[in-house]
Amino acid sequence: MAIVGARPVSGFGLLGRRARVRQQPARQVRRRSGAGRRRREMTGASGVLAIIAAGALLALFYLSQSAHVAATGYEINALEQRLAELRADQQQLIYRIAEARSPAVIERVARGRLQLQPLPVESVTFAEPPPDRRSTEPTN
Repeated sequence: MAIVGARPVSGFGLLGRRARVRQQPARQVRRRSGAGRRRREMTGASGVLAIIAAGALLALFYLSQSAHVAATGYEINALEQRLAELRADQQQLIYRIAEARSPAVIERVARGRLQLQPLPVESVTFAEPPPDRRSTEPTN
């Protein structure tokens, strides 16, 4: 005859004692979204392959970014060099303009290339200023 709730004898050690069953304290159950689902863990070869693939993707991203930065650096250097050349050309042009405006160069070019001679002082006449109107008008 079986008794409901009876436990089987667990051992025949010294004096026939039974093993004591420990009762675990009641746990508070926390429910989260997806409760009851098992968490999938990557183990073995699949985990290693996933890590290798992620590392390869990061390496490719790093290489593409560093190549882009290097190309941009070369472009900046070329533009800076071109800017320096243009500034040097600008300075030369400013010097040539100032030199061409100087009176000594103007006179030299006029005498040499254009075969011009200065006028004699006697041939130069100046216009007389008009007489003052107030002095010539009759007064009433």
